[in-house]
Amino acid sequence: MGEKHSKMKKNSSKKNKKNKGSKYYIEINCPFCSKKFDGSNVEPINKHIKICAKSMYEKVKSCEIYPTSLDLYLNRLIFENIAGYEKNEPNNYIDTRIEDKINELKWVLTEKKLLDEGSIRICLNRENLLQDTLKKTENVDLFKEWKINFEGEMSIDAGGILREFFTIIFEILEGDELKLFIQSESSDFSYILNPFLMQNEENFKLCKLIGLLMAKAIIQNITINICFNKLIYKMILFEKIEFEDLIFIDSQLYKSLKNLKEIIESGSDNNIIKDLELDYSIEMKDCNNHIHSFELIENGRKKNVEDLEDYIKRKIDFLIGIYEPFIKRIRETFYKYIPIDKIKCLNSNELELLLNGRPFIDIDEWKSFTEYKGAYNENHVVIKWFWEILSELSQKELSNLLLFATGSSRVPLGGFSELESNNGYLSRFTIEYIEYNKHVKNFIKAHTCFNRIDLPCFTNKNDLKVAIKFVSENQIWGFGME
Repeated sequence: MGEKHSKMKKNSSKKNKKNKGSKYYIEINCPFCSKKFDGSNVEPINKHIKICAKSMYEKVKSCEIYPTSLDLYLNRLIFENIAGYEKNEPNNYIDTRIEDKINELKWVLTEKKLLDEGSIRICLNRENLLQDTLKKTENVDLFKEWKINFEGEMSIDAGGILREFFTIIFEILEGDELKLFIQSESSDFSYILNPFLMQNEENFKLCKLIGLLMAKAIIQNITINICFNKLIYKMILFEKIEFEDLIFIDSQLYKSLKNLKEIIESGSDNNIIKDLELDYSIEMKDCNNHIHSFELIENGRKKNVEDLEDYIKRKIDFLIGIYEPFIKRIRETFYKYIPIDKIKCLNSNELELLLNGRPFIDIDEWKSFTEYKGAYNENHVVIKWFWEILSELSQKELSNLLLFATGSSRVPLGGFSELESNNGYLSRFTIEYIEYNKHVKNFIKAHTCFNRIDLPCFTNKNDLKVAIKFVSENQIWGFGME
């Protein structure tokens, strides 16, 4: 606002500056409270707007987004946060096997867990899970074993309910109701932080919770099904954001800029930048389809782009500035528990694998690391039917079945051979024999804490298929009874 009025014609007469009838008088309204100011004196206007804006944001709800009228204020916040990210050194990769890097990290965390032996029981209400989690995990020791109980449910957590809790809480955090995340415009399905989310304490608390839960998942060797955009992992690790990373945010924008770069580099059309009349501004649509307009440099709408590389860099800086306030809060709790020197040996792809596990479920691998109890063995006719039916399921249906059986819809990084119980012991997927009762409805029962299902000895393949489909086509919670 100071720059906007710096070119006003000055008059040596103080009387004329304050006289509303003077042609030099300019009246400015505060965008928040509409209070009127004499535009000839910029300092009190800027001071008032800062106070007024702060007061307003303390009153808004967390799910509200910046209205279009406040884009100038948001633009300033974005550029303040760019510098905060660039002060940190980017990740220096160590060229060793991912298994070695993860094992070294786990060794350090295991030592800390041994110093903090014991467990903590956390009772949560499913109907108010997010607020309950915020309240009851704020000061909980992450290196102690968590025992989760849901109010009104008879269950003893030996690992499965904790995994189930992680699945549900991240579904809430990524859900539409909070508006904390939006689906990115990239070709692969992922969630990026909502760029227009209010920078207030409620949303910062949610981000701190995400960092805490990510740290706990790593400490507890839990794979969680979160669809975070690659840019989030890169920024957590302070990796340098490059031009190629734009593909994770907006694949169409990336392709357009890439084509433009190739044309310029080939020298086939030296005037293309001039002909396109690009300026240093950007428009973005929020989740309510409101258009927000921002300037990448001061008076950017009035300045044509001459240097494409500079234009791209400023776009990247702008994106960093949008997301940095929220990523900063995620890091705040994440690095409180995860040693930064060990985790920064990983790159963003490896951190994603560590947290999310494998994205693809291999039936043959699952089968080869399955154990059988009771009358079942790999040659039993019901077991053969079981694997034949699973081979016909989609990846989504297999994920639901795995979720039902283990409490997690993702396979660990090391595969099915590394399925664990909550206490860190290997606990392979197990199918246990139970008698088929023709007088009642026969359901498959899960013991998520031990990665085990009780499978009735069905008398025909179709009945077994119906039972499996019931589980695989739905997300079924609360069946872990041990």
